[in-house]
Amino acid sequence: MTRQSLILAVLKTVRHFFPRLQERLDELPDRRSPKRIRYPARVLVWEAILLFIFQLPARRRLRFDLNGEGGLANLNRIADTHLDHLPHDGTLAYLLKGMPVGGLDGLRVELARALLRKRSLERFRLLDKFYLVAIDGTWLMTFPERHCDVCLHQKRSDGSVLYYHAALEAKLVCPNGLAISVATEFLRNTDGETKQDCELKAFYRLLPRLRKRFPQLSICLLMDSLYLNQHVMGLCRRHHCAYIITFKEGSLPTAYGEFEALHALVPDQVHEAKDGDTRRRYRWVNGLNHEGHRFAAFECVETRPGEEPTRFLWATRFEVARSNVEALSEKGGRCRWKIENQGFNMQKRGGYELEHVYCEDWNAARNFYFALQIAHLIRQLIEKGSLLKASAQALFGSLRAFGARLLEAWRTTLLHEDVVERALAQRVQIRLDSS
Repeated sequence: MTRQSLILAVLKTVRHFFPRLQERLDELPDRRSPKRIRYPARVLVWEAILLFIFQLPARRRLRFDLNGEGGLANLNRIADTHLDHLPHDGTLAYLLKGMPVGGLDGLRVELARALLRKRSLERFRLLDKFYLVAIDGTWLMTFPERHCDVCLHQKRSDGSVLYYHAALEAKLVCPNGLAISVATEFLRNTDGETKQDCELKAFYRLLPRLRKRFPQLSICLLMDSLYLNQHVMGLCRRHHCAYIITFKEGSLPTAYGEFEALHALVPDQVHEAKDGDTRRRYRWVNGLNHEGHRFAAFECVETRPGEEPTRFLWATRFEVARSNVEALSEKGGRCRWKIENQGFNMQKRGGYELEHVYCEDWNAARNFYFALQIAHLIRQLIEKGSLLKASAQALFGSLRAFGARLLEAWRTTLLHEDVVERALAQRVQIRLDSS
C-alpha cells in the first residue's frame, strides 16, 4: 500500500466507526486555567492516542517521531485544528494529571457502544445472541519503593518488597481476535499497608459497573478457575450474565467428582468432531449443584497428530446439548485466551508498552492507560478492516512492521486537502475480517 492510502485508511476508519469522536473529545473535562491554554485538550488527547497507535516506546518520542511538516499537518487534520507547533509531551502530561479519569474511561466505553450500535460485532456473538466479555487481571507498573498510598506490595524471596499497580480488565472478545476494553477496576490498597486488594474483590466491584454501562446487552462472561465459587455465580445471576468458567478439580472438588460420576450414567452425552487432522471429543453433564447454584459442566479433549491429548473443562449456566457443545467450547470457552494473547500480551510485548511508566502521577498514569485502550481499539479496526485489502500481517510481515510503516507514512507524507476531502466524502463500508 502507498503512504497516502495508509493515512487515508486511518482517517476513514475513525470517521466511519466514530463520527462523533471530535465532539466527544471537546466535552472531556479540562482543569487547566482557560487563560493559559494554548493547545486544546482535543489535540493533546489525540497526541496521546497516536503515541500508542504508532507504538512509540516513550512519551518523549513524540517530539522526535511526530515532529516535522508531515507529522504536524496530519495531527492537525485528524484533530481538526490549525496548530503551527507540535505540543510538548510535558503539556500532554500536565493535562492528564488534572483530567478526571472518568473522561477517557467514559470515552473508551462510548467507542465500544458505537461499534455495538453499528452492529459491527453481531456476527461474532455466541449462539447468535451473547457477546463474550473476558475477565482477567494484569500488572501495570512496578516500583522498588512505595509509589503512592494505593500501591499493592509483594514480598520477594530475598526479603525485598516490590510495589506495583494492577488492574482487573473486562474486554469484549471475538473469535476473530478482537479484544476491546469495556471496563477496568484498578486494584488498590485501601489503607496503604495491611489490606491487600485482589482480583476477586475487584470483580465484585467491576461487574455491577459493567452491567450498568451495558444494561441491555446479552453478556457471557469468560473467566478462569479463580472465579468458580458461589459468590461469583450469585453475582452473575443477579446481573443476568451467562458465564463459562474454567473448571479445575481443585476449584469445586465435590462438583468435579459428581461430573465424573454422573457422566457414566449418561453415555449418550458425547459428541465427536474433526477439523483437519485435529480430533475433538466432547462430553457434558447438566444439573450439577454448588451451594444452591445449578450449573453444567462440559469437556473437550483435543488430539493432534504426534501430540499428547489436551483436555479442557468448563462450568457454565448454559444448558449443554449436542447442538451447542461445540460452539460453547470453540467459540466460547476457548476465546478466554483472547484477553491474554490479543489483549495483555499484545499490549505488553507487541509494541504498546503497557508496563512502561508514561507518568509517575497515578491520575495521569490511569489516563494514559485509557488512551492506550482507545488506540488499541482503533489499530485493531484498521488492521482487521477491509480498507487494507489484506491483513496487516500479510501486507507488512508483522503488526510491529505495520506500525513502523504507518508512522513513517504519517510523519513524511503531506496530503492535499482536496484529496482528503474527496476521500472522506465517499461513503465506505468497512467489514471486519472474520478469520
